[in-house]
Amino acid sequence: MKLRLTGRALSLGALVLLGLWLLVWLGLLTQATAAERITWLVLALIPIAIIAYFVARNIKSGFVWCGFVSLGYFAQGITVTLTSRSDSDYGAVEIFLSLLLFTAASISLRARRQT
Repeated sequence: MKLRLTGRALSLGALVLLGLWLLVWLGLLTQATAAERITWLVLALIPIAIIAYFVARNIKSGFVWCGFVSLGYFAQGITVTLTSRSDSDYGAVEIFLSLLLFTAASISLRARRQT
């Protein structure tokens, strides 16, 4: 069995990794009340869930929105890294995953343009 990595698979993988990281970070590792954790998780995971639906169905606009939304998560990671000493490592992981998502979405769009 040959494993074939497509732009869609890379984008979905990056979305899942980013979503799992946010779930672990905001759900378990942060020191906040339960209501704050739930609010942060909903605000962080809803965009990922919506975009994942369109990427899974291989719709071009889903990959475009992956690029846009990844920049938002990138900005959040930069802000956390520069402003919080206790969470700077968590922000660095978010930066890496958002750049991974941006790259995967770019690869997907370039592959679609070539075919």
